[in-house]
Amino acid sequence: MGKGRLAAQESPGDTVFFFKGRILDSITREPVAFTHIVNRDRNTATICDTLGYFYMRVNRHDTLQFSAIGYAPARVVVSDSLRLLEKLPDFHMRPIRYSIRGVRINPLGSYETFMHKLANLELPPNGYEINPGVLLDVEQGSDTLDMVLYPVLSPVTALYNWLSKEGKSRRKLAALIEEEQFEKEIAYKYSPLVVSGITGYSGFELYRFMDFCSFKKKFLLEADLYEIRDAVLEKQRIFEALNQH
Repeated sequence: MGKGRLAAQESPGDTVFFFKGRILDSITREPVAFTHIVNRDRNTATICDTLGYFYMRVNRHDTLQFSAIGYAPARVVVSDSLRLLEKLPDFHMRPIRYSIRGVRINPLGSYETFMHKLANLELPPNGYEINPGVLLDVEQGSDTLDMVLYPVLSPVTALYNWLSKEGKSRRKLAALIEEEQFEKEIAYKYSPLVVSGITGYSGFELYRFMDFCSFKKKFLLEADLYEIRDAVLEKQRIFEALNQH
C-alpha cells in the first residue's frame, strides 16, 4: 500500500473509531469505484463510492482487505501511525490482467442433443388451410405435369411446385413441351401446311379455320391421313356455309 494520511475520530475511553480513506489506481491515480473493504478482525464490510472514498468503524491494529475486479487484492493494518495522521490517506491498488483459456460455445450442444431437440420440436399451427385438391396431389407424390419434367418428386417438392411462382412456371413449360410433342406426332397428317393443301386457305383465314375445326387430340392421334382429310373437308363445308351470311 502507498503512503497515506488519515482522518480519524476517536471516542474518549474507546478504541473503536471511524477510519476514512480513498482507494486509487496505482498507475493512473484514478478512483477505483466500488472497491470492497472487509475488516477481517470485526467481520464487517463496506464499499467505496464512485470517487473511491470509504469510511468504516475499526479497532486499533485491525486488518482491512481491499478487493476489486481487475485489481490485485491488497490489505492494510490500521497502525497507530496511520491512525494519528491528520489528513485522509490514499491507498493504491495494482491493476492486473486475467488469463482466460479460450472456449468454444455451441448453442446446439452435441449432435445427439441437437437430434433430440429436432425430433421433439413443437411447430406452430398453420395460419391457413390447404385446398383439398392440393393435398390429394401431395399424397400422390406429384401432379401429371410435374412428371413430364421430373419423374420422381417427393410430396414436399410437389407441394412447392403447386403453390410457388416457380412451380407455376414449370407447369406452363411442361404444358408447352407436351403440346410441342403432340404437334410433332401429328405433323405429317395435320398441320397448317397439310390443311392448307386440302382447303386452299392461307394466312389468317387458314388459322381461323383450324381454330374452328377444334379436333380432339385423341382423334388426331388415332385417325389416319385419309380420315383426317375427310374430316377437314366436312368442317370446311360447314365453315364456308356459316361465312356466307
